[in-house]
Amino acid sequence: MTAQQVRAGAHPLFDPLDQATLADPYPAYRRLRDEDPVAYLPDYDMWMVTRYEDATRVARDPAAFSSKIGMSPDFERREGPSTGVNYRIGGPKVRVLIATDPPEHQVFRRAVAKAFSPGSVGALKQRIAEIARDRVGALLDHRADGTSDFFSTVAEPAPVSVLAELLGVPEHMHERFRGWSTVITTDLDQVDGLPDGVGRGMDMFRYFSNQLRNAGAGERPTLFDAIGSAGEAGVSTHELLAFCAFLLVAGIETTTNLLTNLMGALLRFPDVQQRLREHPELIPGAVDEAIRYDTPVQALWRGTTGPVRLGERDLPADARVLVVWGSANRDERKFPRPDLFVPERSPNEHVGFGAGPHYCLGARLAVAEVTAVLSELLARTSRIEPAGEPTRTHSLVLRGMTDLPVRAVPR
Repeated sequence: MTAQQVRAGAHPLFDPLDQATLADPYPAYRRLRDEDPVAYLPDYDMWMVTRYEDATRVARDPAAFSSKIGMSPDFERREGPSTGVNYRIGGPKVRVLIATDPPEHQVFRRAVAKAFSPGSVGALKQRIAEIARDRVGALLDHRADGTSDFFSTVAEPAPVSVLAELLGVPEHMHERFRGWSTVITTDLDQVDGLPDGVGRGMDMFRYFSNQLRNAGAGERPTLFDAIGSAGEAGVSTHELLAFCAFLLVAGIETTTNLLTNLMGALLRFPDVQQRLREHPELIPGAVDEAIRYDTPVQALWRGTTGPVRLGERDLPADARVLVVWGSANRDERKFPRPDLFVPERSPNEHVGFGAGPHYCLGARLAVAEVTAVLSELLARTSRIEPAGEPTRTHSLVLRGMTDLPVRAVPR
């Protein structure tokens, strides 16, 4: 981006409305890390934190950098770039997991933690493998020209099926679930409260409400049972519904983005793709590296509870802070050769799932899903090639693709 292309008043190193920057933010992130690692963008009254050390400090200090303040309605009403997801899912005075601080954050987290434990994810392993086989099979059943869309065939439906399995949702409703995750990222930015005024999402909340009302009545435990039990800990009905809505974004959108970003990396580095086929023991490391290399959740908001010094900058109270995980994961101070995709990277202490009390609750499940899909893909193909230009999301927060044409050659 040349000096002439920078809008009047925008930061000279980063313009959050520049489409080229959003399509590939990593060169701009590098400039910020080198020249202004805690950067103030006056147009949007926001700070960007781009170095690994600073980002992890913010994430691990909720007393100074609050999630509740950072994602509050007062912050969201300010003029600024789209975050890609509106975290005010719950409406006024309705708490959601991602916008709470300890100790109330733990109330939500403990209520559903068992559903994401090693044992619970392990119990889903066979079903996850079946879903991966089915989706990769669909990818290989390509069009006459030999191409398929990885997004619509694999990356989008696979996480929907896994989350639906976790929730105990019947298969005939999976397509509706896919639509509902889109509702969360579009229609709900007009919501003033729940459940009124949710437009196309109304039937979603009716379904959630019915499932929570009948929690515990099924033949086997489901995640709805765990969510419903949070009501005993003082979580309101509206907050339970908001958590269900947030779960669709956290459990579907982010894993879909991770899958598309991983495929994008394999297309960009065909030598890595072949090395993984020859050495499948590297697959777990490749999944970790995909999370670091092209992070699906690029950034999250925090708000300062008082004046605080970060790096060499003094931030005032009530400052809106964007913690840029995508930049922290490319910080050369932490990761040698950060712009290369290295499955053997060790240690790989990425912050693709966040850090501190808000470390992603579903990280274990996401890794299991992506590992199963990647293993199946590599086992059943001799090569995968790009078959057209992908369509990138343009968001400060969520990074992925909504169209990814590939040519997968079966073995």
